[in-house]
Amino acid sequence: MSDQDELRRLRTELDELDAVLLDTLRRRIDCGVRIARYKSRHGVPMMQPGRVHLVKERAARYAADHGLDETFLVNLYDAVITEMCRVEDLVMDRESVMSRDRR
Repeated sequence: MSDQDELRRLRTELDELDAVLLDTLRRRIDCGVRIARYKSRHGVPMMQPGRVHLVKERAARYAADHGLDETFLVNLYDAVITEMCRVEDLVMDRESVMSRDRR
């Protein structure tokens, strides 16, 4: 196998891993939508600081356990959590409007 073939094979592997990562992020957001609907129906506040802390702490532990950079994973989760909060806000606002319209 030539060096170029090896590089192509490795890049193909990386592309496949990216597809899994992106699909996992989509599934996480889909789950967040279901959580937002639950929170809206049951009067649970969107922001749950204890949960946010737990998720970031779990990411930091994972980094330590697997030889990854803790700052990177915590920053990654900051971005994921920010997006999840944005999506939950949108869903909960929409659910609230729909609930008012039904009355």
